Amino acid sequence: MTRSLRSSFRLNQLVLSFALVACATATAQTPPAAAKGPAWFGELDTNHDGKISTQEAAAMPAVAKGFASIDANHDGSITMSEVRVVWRAQLMQAAQAGVQGRMAAFAKADANHDGKLTPEEAKAGGMTVVAKNFKDFDANHDGSVSKDEMQKGAEAMAQQVLAARPQRLQALFTKADTNKDGKLSQAEFTAAFPKFAPSFAFFDENHDGSVEPAEFALPPGI
Repeated sequence: MTRSLRSSFRLNQLVLSFALVACATATAQTPPAAAKGPAWFGELDTNHDGKISTQEAAAMPAVAKGFASIDANHDGSITMSEVRVVWRAQLMQAAQAGVQGRMAAFAKADANHDGKLTPEEAKAGGMTVVAKNFKDFDANHDGSVSKDEMQKGAEAMAQQVLAARPQRLQALFTKADTNKDGKLSQAEFTAAFPKFAPSFAFFDENHDGSVEPAEFALPPGI
């Protein structure tokens, strides 16, 4: 694992817990009519000034609890730029969890406990991806996958997942930009992302009436 990736996984757990709440509320179904409070943390920006104050954050305990950690520049407000950092951290945490999961699966599938996996062990152990791509994991081509090869292979897969995220966001942005002018008007943004429509001002950081590629981001999982 690279040093930068490893250090990122050590980010404050309070920030990461906020990210999980933010993602969950963003992707959940619309709450019942009787439910009160914002459906997504972006809706905390009730005065539509593009940032969330401590007073506004009080409406969502998870955000209020992690406010100081999310507010990276300590100016007393949370902006979309700061939220994007949290989302990236969550993606990296998920990638690391994937690596750990594959290593745990490796240990379980290693039936004879020799520290290596044969194609048969990988298949029998439910490691379908490894079994199907065995030659890619078997870097030294000795017919087995060592623990070190498994670690490097799992980390490479995690990196691929992280690298694919910007492409995913770009594809969503391009699809939403129906007039192809390189930015999303409020109408385009609302049509493409109705759940986030009440938070348009929060996304539009420079307050020019549109969301540009540099301002655009969505919670992990979308």
